[in-house]
Amino acid sequence: TGLFSALVLATSGEFFWLARRADIDITLTFFTTLAIFFFYVGYQQKKWRLYYYLIAYSAMALGFLTKLQPALIVPFFAIGVYFLWRKELKFFADTAHLPGIAAFLVIISGWLYLAYSRGGGDYLFGLLFKKTALTFFQTSGHLRSFHYYFLNFPADFLPWTLFFPSAIVYGLRQEKKEEAIFLLLWFSLIFLFFSFAKAKRELYILPIYPAAALMVGKFWADLSSKEERPRLLSWPLFLLLAILLITGVASPFMVMKFGHRYLSKPLEIGLVSAAILVGGSIFAFLGYQSNRKALTFFVVVFMMFTIGLYGTFRIFPEINRYKSARPLSQSIVRIMKPGDQLGVYRLQGADFNYYTGCDRMKRFEEEEALKEFLRSSGRVFCVLRQRHYERLKMDPTLQIYEIKRGRVGHRRLVVISNTKGYDQD
Repeated sequence: TGLFSALVLATSGEFFWLARRADIDITLTFFTTLAIFFFYVGYQQKKWRLYYYLIAYSAMALGFLTKLQPALIVPFFAIGVYFLWRKELKFFADTAHLPGIAAFLVIISGWLYLAYSRGGGDYLFGLLFKKTALTFFQTSGHLRSFHYYFLNFPADFLPWTLFFPSAIVYGLRQEKKEEAIFLLLWFSLIFLFFSFAKAKRELYILPIYPAAALMVGKFWADLSSKEERPRLLSWPLFLLLAILLITGVASPFMVMKFGHRYLSKPLEIGLVSAAILVGGSIFAFLGYQSNRKALTFFVVVFMMFTIGLYGTFRIFPEINRYKSARPLSQSIVRIMKPGDQLGVYRLQGADFNYYTGCDRMKRFEEEEALKEFLRSSGRVFCVLRQRHYERLKMDPTLQIYEIKRGRVGHRRLVVISNTKGYDQD
């Protein structure tokens, strides 16, 4: 089950993508999963329980240093509600928690003191509440509807999404269904919690992916050792293989038609993608027909790994030339001088933050705040969408100059400044 679940997790679309991006949400997911594991196992180990809990709280503390409150929220819902459901109230009253709680407080208190001494009270308040906790109730960016994750998670967990409903049904039918309920509570409560938050992004719910992967991995691992081929497995598998087969057959035609803008050799990429998807689908179908379900599972895993790696090392580098903020950022760096300030308007800005190296870049969501920035006495620059610039330059009280135009993916961007005297490349 552990092996199958690990492979499911590693080949789910969003997890595979984010694991290669140096996103802190992957690190957060590691620490929340580690904390949940040691709480769950520690409760069953009376002799070493104190040490298990100590590791769990330490993992929560390191998760807090990674991304603050979610490191507490995820284990609380996954573990706390599960033991409440089982009416195991002695879990909460156990004195074995005390050393772990002390370690947690020591670790985060030292960090909070350093953050306060360097940035002051306003910085600490902004970090702990304004940019994190308060986004649950109000947000200036990433505002999404309640059902956002209901639409995105099924797409992001592909190809294993098709087996997820069957895995839930299978788990709840088992004699020992407590394990399935534990995983289901872990998944569903955190999913709903983040659905109620105003700010939403796909990566915010990454800590629930291990729970989903464990359910699907357990489902495949158990059925792989049995002779029968239940419809719970057959139907989603045949649907998946049909989708992959059709996608593979259509790949050369679709890439040739739409890929010329981004790809130097669209036919090669279309044919290689077709070979991976069509060949993998056929091998998986033959494996299942011969009742070698484990082989079928590993063929699907291999197919997803191969197409993922091919996309990573062959396809994405070509697309990245058109979607990357690096060229425009390099132009900004050549223009800016020491003491100049850079801002972005209604853009996430992390890409410009990274490629320009401006660690004090300002981010604006309100037009009036941007205008105040552009009226600064010093020289400032701002990156914004072309449509926002067209509206901004209609203001007769504002003196702005267009410095550079560029595209980052589908976005048409303009770099503007409040000063005309600059060296343009």
